[in-house]
Amino acid sequence: MEQLSTRMKQTIIKAVQDINRPDLFREPLIGFSSANDPSYQELKTIIGPWHRLPGELLDEAVSVISYFVPFTRAVVMGPTSTVDASYVWGEAYQEINRQFPVIDQLVSELLHDYGFQTQTVPPSHTYDPVDLQCYWSHRSTAVIAGLGRIGANRMVITDKGSGGRFCSIITTAHLEPNQTVAKERCLWHINRSCQKCFDICPVNALGPDVMDKFACQDLLNKYEADLIRTAALESADACGKCISVCPVAYIE
Repeated sequence: MEQLSTRMKQTIIKAVQDINRPDLFREPLIGFSSANDPSYQELKTIIGPWHRLPGELLDEAVSVISYFVPFTRAVVMGPTSTVDASYVWGEAYQEINRQFPVIDQLVSELLHDYGFQTQTVPPSHTYDPVDLQCYWSHRSTAVIAGLGRIGANRMVITDKGSGGRFCSIITTAHLEPNQTVAKERCLWHINRSCQKCFDICPVNALGPDVMDKFACQDLLNKYEADLIRTAALESADACGKCISVCPVAYIE
């Protein structure tokens, strides 16, 4: 399966390159986890019993592919350069969400050629709009795959920072799980020396012991409406300020 893993990584990397937006995106990070990793069962407690297991989305699921498309420095710095919504952040968010189904399809076709099944998950809006309960967390999957650790802003900090977007694919193929333990990079978690993400939130939705997802979502909806109205974007459900201000939001 080593050859398949290599081809899959090459497929994802090339697909991001083919978007031809080096002004927005950098080379992705890719990791694998076992569909039977006990951490998936733990998500039913951490997130809620509504969070689905890989095997609940795909019969005989064996592995989960997680990948992260990091934003460029210009995109990552965008939200802190304006009081309101950042156009470049919104554009990057919109464009990669458009491309995730294309990338997922390419990976699925490769796996199907080897005789394996796949199940993709939408890159965004995997939650009920009323209660905001998410049935699949791409970020949590990335943590289980060893791509990073969750920071105080509830975002996954990878080797390339936290500014970017995650996606994942469930498959019946056996892919060697990543055994590397991700480095802790969040300064709040290390020694409480930084709380910039708490301080910058325009609606005070974020704190050491609080995450007001409803206040956060209301702001995202407002910013999206602003960008659709003023910048001709079609969908940009993102704020990004708690990421942009983080000292490790962008890592070379």
